[in-house]
Amino acid sequence: MNQLVRMSQISEADPIAEPSAKLRVPFAQSGAFVCKFIIGEPNDQALCCGAPVADGKSWCAFHRRIVFEPARPGRLR
Repeated sequence: MNQLVRMSQISEADPIAEPSAKLRVPFAQSGAFVCKFIIGEPNDQALCCGAPVADGKSWCAFHRRIVFEPARPGRLR
């Protein structure tokens, strides 16, 4: 059964600090265990975040929150 949830009942997620700009690397040189979130325009000179990621992930925790919208209780899809 679906239940309506007020926005005030949805708690904000804990803040995550943005990764340092010093970690950025050219996308073409990014390895397997770094964030692939592209900073700026996607072109042949694109830089990606470069922050360490959990095994099997493409984005760090900070950028994952930008890429994916969190599920909200009571929301129909």
